Amino acid sequence: MDYDVIVAGAGPAGSTTAKLLADAGARVALVDAARFPRDKTCAGWLNARAVARFAFLDAARRKVGAAPFKRLVFHSPDLSATARYATRSHLGYIVRRRAFDAELLRLARRAGADAVLGRKIVDVHAGEHEVAVRLSSRRRLTGRLLVGADGAASPVARMTGLRQRWDDRQLVWCLARQVALTKKQVTDGFSGGGEIHVALGFGGAPGYAWAFPGSDFAGIGVGIRGGDGARLKSLYAAWAAHLKEKGFLPPRGGTARPDAAPVPAGAAIEFENHVGKRTLLVGDAGGFASAASGEGIYPAVRSAAVAAECLQKALAADRGQTPGATCQDELMRFKTEWRRELAAYLQMPNVNMTFLLPLIFTNQEIADRFARAFLFGENL
Repeated sequence: MDYDVIVAGAGPAGSTTAKLLADAGARVALVDAARFPRDKTCAGWLNARAVARFAFLDAARRKVGAAPFKRLVFHSPDLSATARYATRSHLGYIVRRRAFDAELLRLARRAGADAVLGRKIVDVHAGEHEVAVRLSSRRRLTGRLLVGADGAASPVARMTGLRQRWDDRQLVWCLARQVALTKKQVTDGFSGGGEIHVALGFGGAPGYAWAFPGSDFAGIGVGIRGGDGARLKSLYAAWAAHLKEKGFLPPRGGTARPDAAPVPAGAAIEFENHVGKRTLLVGDAGGFASAASGEGIYPAVRSAAVAAECLQKALAADRGQTPGATCQDELMRFKTEWRRELAAYLQMPNVNMTFLLPLIFTNQEIADRFARAFLFGENL
């Protein structure tokens, strides 16, 4: 057998799983179709609580020069009103996923994981005693266990029969762009350093628009649930024009040709197939993204940390080191353990948003509570 665990996907969820397992002494292969560094469509928001909880994330964000923010500005759907939430401490950081993901991959490799990059997994067979995957290079890898951390469209989920596709109502479709800024433009105040902007229900759509300041770029985008493509394009164009008009972006900022991506926001809550034969799903592959905000890095890493503990116990059972336990029983613990750790963060606040939304802009206490729910998954 080549490995203890084969991890498909080297984004935050996959690299975290691989690092934690390798730290514990497991033989790990980390497989990704891309070669790193690679671009990833994402707002680039790294939750401050993720950094506080995981030291390696803190190290990674320092290494790539993530830009901190201390203020969140909510905008009403028609952009006529604002509400501000501010603290003395950092609320989060804005990262370039290209650099951040490459750094997490480097940490996984330094821990001992073998990286197999530029190769797609084209076939999976989960047997009674091992999992075998075939790569686009025709190379065959075998392992005791398999982790699908290969994104919202997860080929592993499809090939193992855990899920063919997400339902449209479970997806938030996003159009996003990172607009490069010169040093002078940053100095001149473009990108509004230190605060992020969120237009709730922008244009009356079920979602929001965002503008997040990076160190030398501005991340902008619009996400709506359900995926009305034509409407999404028009909302993105209107939001980009508004940002230029208000001075967040320079007049000639390159906002054309945004990238599209689906986010399974809160999809994990209703999904029951995170665990299959010798297989489990983490990150976007398992629907681990916040329903309220669509934020995915923190739930990706946290789901991976929970998975790594279950995988270590499953490996011990598979080697006969845990009397009375089976490998599959230990894997199945993931289904309850992640809910204990993450369900409250992932689910949509149990409130009437039609009633609550106007109050955000007239009542500071409501604005503060909603900001904490948006940023940290706290209950309203």
